[in-house]
Amino acid sequence: MKCDVCLSSVGYDSCEKSCTHYRIIGYCMLPDSHYCTWKMKIYAALLTAVLGVTNAQNSITITTTSAATTSAAAGTDSAGTSGVTDSGAESISSGIYLHGSGTTNPSKCFWHILDKLEEQIKVPARLTYRAVGSGTGISEFLGKDIPKDSGINTFQAYNDWGSGDIPIEAEDRTTWNNAGIEFVQLPFVLSAVSFFHSIPGVPNGQGGLNMTACLLARVFDGDIKTWDHEDIAAINPSLRVPKDYPIYVGRRVLGSSSTYSITNYLYAQCPRSLDNEKGWPVDKVGSEIDWDESTHECDGSGPMTDCLLENEGAIGYIDSAHGHEENLLEIALSNADGVFLTAKDAGVEGIQAAASDLSNAPDSADGDFSSLAFYNKPGANTWPITLVSYVYIRMDLPSFMDSAPRRTLLKAFATSLFDPEYIGMCDRYGLIPVPDGLRNLSLEGIDLIDVGDSDNANAWTFETDTVPGAGEGDFVISQKRESFTLYEVDRLAGDVADLKEQVRLLQLELASTRASVAESSGGIFQPSAALMMSAFFGALFLVM
Repeated sequence: MKCDVCLSSVGYDSCEKSCTHYRIIGYCMLPDSHYCTWKMKIYAALLTAVLGVTNAQNSITITTTSAATTSAAAGTDSAGTSGVTDSGAESISSGIYLHGSGTTNPSKCFWHILDKLEEQIKVPARLTYRAVGSGTGISEFLGKDIPKDSGINTFQAYNDWGSGDIPIEAEDRTTWNNAGIEFVQLPFVLSAVSFFHSIPGVPNGQGGLNMTACLLARVFDGDIKTWDHEDIAAINPSLRVPKDYPIYVGRRVLGSSSTYSITNYLYAQCPRSLDNEKGWPVDKVGSEIDWDESTHECDGSGPMTDCLLENEGAIGYIDSAHGHEENLLEIALSNADGVFLTAKDAGVEGIQAAASDLSNAPDSADGDFSSLAFYNKPGANTWPITLVSYVYIRMDLPSFMDSAPRRTLLKAFATSLFDPEYIGMCDRYGLIPVPDGLRNLSLEGIDLIDVGDSDNANAWTFETDTVPGAGEGDFVISQKRESFTLYEVDRLAGDVADLKEQVRLLQLELASTRASVAESSGGIFQPSAALMMSAFFGALFLVM
């Protein structure tokens, strides 16, 4: 099985009894039941060589704060604070914590930024994010599953902040507002969603498999069941598959922003109507829908990847960056201008172009975002399934968060999502900062958050340039403070990315060489092909 996504940076002494988590580029391993993927082995080997960490029983141990220490540092639910200092600020010497949950799409971005903030804060800090999907993140933020007759405040959030790639529904927003509770939705990054397949022998991306929204609608609604269907062949004349070659259709289960995005795209470009009875129905648009019984459950980004890798002739959907990282075969989609392209072809410009129209955006971050969507927008290079990720934060923080330092730290974290020093680290994860219009809307929204600290006694500041003395304050996030481990991990991540790109280019050259050999006389294996294969496997040896 693949390594689980790391949900915690706390290590435990006994690997035999519980999960040990590793802060290694967002991955972890369960020593008692899971085995590392090749990625984890790469990071393990590099970190072992450079940092001198140990590697035993398929696990790596990096010294971190113990669970007991973290618990003691966290203290009570009022954020592990005790007493008030002479300056009027609450003492945070025992530690501070914040916990968020939501969409998996920007999870690596969140983990990276939260790790960075932990290292830059002087006092013990515990900042976590659970990647559980947009639907769960919204539900936990709204406290939606608390029974109304439980006697518990039904509007009490489970998390300190939530995140999703979909806006909170207008009905939920109205319900909260009517109860006297307000929140802001802060759009902070853009990303793409793609369809991928696993048909052997079909090239990746351009020159490979083309699909229109109407064809995809028929596939996911159970009307087209084989890859040799005449309508698929009509726009893929070079596609060669066996007769009646079945399509394995993978789809998400729980509330998913990916499902929300692809169903909006299918309906926007190919809506069902009297003139188009095989189009996508409006009652199947959303994050949770009633799927055709022929589809297969693949819940989460990791399981969807497994569905594609483990089933020949499969089709599924996932955030583009994740699919590219896993070297999945991307389908070229038709956009609003009828151009077939992949998310890689569209690039940053094509994704940003989709988000250029803000006519449906609210005037304020505490407004209704439910009409804001970036699907099937015009433009020859515009990517048709572009989504925006939000952070959800209550405006009345003192009403449910006792600790002033925690409230002000949450506001500082929100600010970091629009600071190039922090959000710039997320380029490697395929995330693109929102355009200026949305950025300004979010920054104004942060100003609407009430932290109940009118005299700024508990306000956090960022030290960007050296400030002697003051830079050592408890409420300072110092960009001059760093850990060697995080520094080396960042550096090694860049090295690994470079190696992966070299391997990808060699794979393309090798495929081209093999094709040339196959067409050459007598099938003689040319020296150039041998050299290419030698270089290819040499590069693999370096990576592994």
